Amino acid sequence: MSIFLLRHGQTDWNLIDRCQGHTDIPLNETGKKMIEQVAVIFKRDVGKIDYIVSSPLSRAHESALIFSNSLGYKGEIIINELFIERCFGLAEGLLHDEIILKFPNLDIPEMEPETDVFSRAMEGLNHYNSIYSDVNILIVTHGGVLKTLVDNQTTYGEEDMNLVHAVPGGIFKMDLQNGEYQIKEIK
Repeated sequence: MSIFLLRHGQTDWNLIDRCQGHTDIPLNETGKKMIEQVAVIFKRDVGKIDYIVSSPLSRAHESALIFSNSLGYKGEIIINELFIERCFGLAEGLLHDEIILKFPNLDIPEMEPETDVFSRAMEGLNHYNSIYSDVNILIVTHGGVLKTLVDNQTTYGEEDMNLVHAVPGGIFKMDLQNGEYQIKEIK
């Protein structure tokens, strides 16, 4: 089994570096095209997907729909709350520079603890690892979830350090080896 993690396509808030978190911002036209391009590369290099799972936020779900249509995937898109973006509390809606000014030590009120994000993302990954074998699963999620997984569980090589700042439309492969997930960028 292979698990692929796709960060949703670009939104207008990504473009101006505005914190989204749980705020439901749709894809922009560039984001839609990004996902179509990633799907073409995926189809060429990997092939098929057996299951698609998505965060409930529209930017992820729309990315999942575009990806599935580009691949000719006929199955259901499974919505799973475990892969929703990290809640950034009072930082949501602020520009990056505003966050730094308002919360210089990044102690942001009402922000979801990284340990909670990690626990729920791992619960989701382990769930799919336990019920499926010999299949390809695509999970459409968010930058905060990807960063937390990289920072806390996965091993990666020096060339993969950019995974900590996964770009919109970035796609990664996760493999479970010796009880530890290893992540590699494939696009």
